[in-house]
Amino acid sequence: MAFTAAMTSMAGGFVFAAYGLTRHGDRRWSSFSLSGLSYGLGLLLVLHVGTLTPVLSVVGGNLLLAVAAMAIHAGCALLTGRRLRPAVYLGFLAAYMSGALYFLYGEDSIGGRIASASLLRAPLFAHAALMVHGLRRVETGTGMLLLEAVLAGWACLLLARGLGVAASGPIRDLIVLEGFHAAYYTMAGLAYVAVVIALLLIDADRLTALLGKEVSRQAEALGTHIARQIQTQDDLRRSEADLRAILDNMPDIFYRTDREGRLLMVSRSVENLLGYRVEEVLGRDAAFYHGVPESRAALVAALEAAGGSIIDYELQLRHKDGRALWASTSSRFYYDAGGARAGTEGVVRLIEERKRTELFIRENQALIQAMLDASSDAIMLFKADGTLLAVNEVMAERFGRRASELTGSCLWDMFPPDVAKARQAAVGRVVETGLAIHYLDRRGELYLDNSIYPVPGPEGRPDKVAVYSRDITAQTLAEAKVATYLTELERSNAELEQFAYVASHDLREPLRMISSYLSLLERRYGSRLEGDGLEFLAFARDGARRMDHLVLDLLEFSRIDRKGSPIIAMEVEPALTQALRHLAPAMDESGAAVELAGGGDLPWVMGDPDQIIRLFQNLIGNAVKYRAPDRPSRIRVSWRRQGGEWQFTVADNGIGIEPQYFERIFRIFQRLHTADRYEGTGIGLAVCKKIVERHAGRIWVESVPGEGSAFHFTLPAAG
Repeated sequence: MAFTAAMTSMAGGFVFAAYGLTRHGDRRWSSFSLSGLSYGLGLLLVLHVGTLTPVLSVVGGNLLLAVAAMAIHAGCALLTGRRLRPAVYLGFLAAYMSGALYFLYGEDSIGGRIASASLLRAPLFAHAALMVHGLRRVETGTGMLLLEAVLAGWACLLLARGLGVAASGPIRDLIVLEGFHAAYYTMAGLAYVAVVIALLLIDADRLTALLGKEVSRQAEALGTHIARQIQTQDDLRRSEADLRAILDNMPDIFYRTDREGRLLMVSRSVENLLGYRVEEVLGRDAAFYHGVPESRAALVAALEAAGGSIIDYELQLRHKDGRALWASTSSRFYYDAGGARAGTEGVVRLIEERKRTELFIRENQALIQAMLDASSDAIMLFKADGTLLAVNEVMAERFGRRASELTGSCLWDMFPPDVAKARQAAVGRVVETGLAIHYLDRRGELYLDNSIYPVPGPEGRPDKVAVYSRDITAQTLAEAKVATYLTELERSNAELEQFAYVASHDLREPLRMISSYLSLLERRYGSRLEGDGLEFLAFARDGARRMDHLVLDLLEFSRIDRKGSPIIAMEVEPALTQALRHLAPAMDESGAAVELAGGGDLPWVMGDPDQIIRLFQNLIGNAVKYRAPDRPSRIRVSWRRQGGEWQFTVADNGIGIEPQYFERIFRIFQRLHTADRYEGTGIGLAVCKKIVERHAGRIWVESVPGEGSAFHFTLPAAG
């Protein structure tokens, strides 16, 4: 979820940047672009804390997250006409980075860093929401409302997240955050998409308001002119000079044609708008300045279809220099005294700016559609009655249609009646309660992960819903297959452990018999045997003894999982002390010395005390056994904390191990030396590996032949 949030916010940042460039470097869009890109990059750095250095990952990532919060606040300040206050941002940045550095170097706490970052950013987002709320008293559009809701919701999420993390237990790993934390990253990524939509709506609202004022002004002027013409029609007929004076002062073009379409009258504004002199057009067919040959005929047909009068009919006219210009006309048929149609008359207004605005809106809609289609999830936005407002291609493909074909249709008509009824009930609950719901759905062979979110309307109450649906078929089938494999593996392991236990237990009985009869032979017939006979008897008895040791070791190996004590929180020091006490005779005999070099008291881990003693005893005992003959044995036991576990190291200055044997030595009954040189069965390190794996840890070796070896293993920390 966090990775998806980072990608979504960076995509939003690029959209902000691209749109800002089209708006001639609008500083508001630059600030929001910086916020989206900084948030996405900062989140990616923080997510890679395990692979990058702490300075780059934690400090650099949190610095970018702080910049993202300041940038979105600055963008809101510019949007609402507020002054930017650098001192406030510097103070915020200092407090933010102080918290991040303290919880990195002073107290290494992921939860602390999340809590401080969330609680410090919450007031900044809340203040940004208040600035937008203040501006919304003047501008009451949907965009302002959406932006305020996103910022206020984000502030609440940050506050809840910070308090929740502060009150909860320690966080072990940032990558595996789930529940509310995972939902937060999803909402954070969606917030940048919502901000993009809000800013586009704000620009559209402002352009619409400006266009509305202009249209109202022009409509009022047109109404005044038409009313004046009606009121003074008789006077105009008597005085063409007075009429010409009025027409010459009109900003739009007034025209009148006869029945055949020849221009009888045209206002002087034709010179400014189309470049023709009045004398050039009078008496000519009006079709000559239409953009396409059939345009004049289409206008007459529209008048006839509308009953002789049309308002705001769009058409293209041709400028004298050859340019095609968009225009809007309100025209009507006029009649002679006998009631016969005498021709057409009306007013023509150029609407180039309006067409550019419409194109701009269509491009924004296409941009939003492109953003929806960029998601691998199926997404749709619809009203509570099922009317689809927006659909991406992934969702449309599930219905076997194109996204453009689905927009405006009813969603419920695409499901069987029983499914449609259940979907309507779920959507109704979301709209009524304002709470999102999440559920898993199976449709045939598909497994879908669906989320339904309420979308507030102009009055702040939810009247639409957004659905995000992810195809998890492959993941679900893979999980089922893994579960099957795990069950089979557990069964196989249990059978193998039972076999090893039974086999090792039953093998000891014939070995004891062999040893007894060998001893009996030696007592009764030892005096009769010569050198070779006694030597052969000693070989047989030694073989039986070593075989018994192998069986005992195998029996002990099988008991690690079967007979182990419960894993509890335990202190390591008593276990290490007990192991050294068991090894004291061998250490005294060899002159070996053990140094504890962990720094401070030994840690607490989650472990089986008896097996932890065995683990240290085997590793230190091997260091004593495989000591170099030309120098005293020196063994060093050290430890250090690594996240949620402790790493222990048992290092020696013994004979060392060749690299090609690093894996082999941990296998059961694998020996690198003959029994006459170093005694043992070759099971000690296999037992160590089995113990460590039972405790969910890892064990490995590093060695230089002739210089010594270092065995490392990890155990989970207790608290």
